[in-house]
Formats: sequence, structure tokens, C-alpha cells
Amino acid sequence: MGRRRTEKPGKRTRRAGTALLAPGALLLAGAVVDEAAGAGLGRIFALSAAAAAALAAVLCARAHAWWVLAAPPLVIAAVAVGAQLVAAPAGPGGGTLAAAAHWALDTFPAMAAAEAAAALVLAVRTFRPGRGRRACHA
Repeated sequence: MGRRRTEKPGKRTRRAGTALLAPGALLLAGAVVDEAAGAGLGRIFALSAAAAAALAAVLCARAHAWWVLAAPPLVIAAVAVGAQLVAAPAGPGGGTLAAAAHWALDTFPAMAAAEAAAALVLAVRTFRPGRGRRACHA
């Protein structure tokens, strides 16, 4: 029989909270800095999205790694819409379908960078030799 890792009940909750809060704070900081620069969401936001996704992939438990690939587009879209609404409140024609399409196109590079970073980190975690693999004895 193998060794079982025992954790205190509060430690798992803190780790899950860190896996969500630290990347979220990094993503929000990137949106704030990019919006403060005045050009809208751009390179800084894309870099912070990639760093946040990579951080989430590092911090998450192996059993919950699937959400690291599923969450970035949704989270980035929510942060982008929030940043756009705060930076430029809807005026005449500001809440239209065209504005939503423009926001989606502007955030696509950030989504792609986040997905690539998360996939890379998860691949390294999965295929790293000698870590987390058990011998199969039949």
C-alpha cells in the first residue's frame, strides 16, 4: 500500500482559495493597468491573463486541473466586460450587440494566451518524469 497524504481540513480550503484568488487578482490588476493606460484592454491584459492562467494551473490540484482549461475564456470575458463598463459606461448605442462583438474581438488574444499558458503548464505537470506516477503492477 502507498502512503496517503494527510492534510488538515482548513489547508485544502486555503489552497483552493489561493488557486482562485491569486490568479483573479493578477487578471484584475492587468485590466486596471491596461485601462489606466488609456488604450483599452491590450497587451498588458493579455500578458496578465496568460500569467494568471499559468498560476492557476500551478496552484490547482491535479484532480481539478480540468477547470483551468475551461475557465479562462469565461473569466476573461467577465473581467473584460466589467472593465469596459467601468471605463466607458454605456452611452447612446454603447450597450449594443456591436459593442459586445467588439469587446469579444478585443479579448480574444488574452483568451488565446491564457489557454496556451494553462495547457503548457498542465502538460509539463503531466509529463514531468518521476512526479506523481505510480508503477503499474499487474
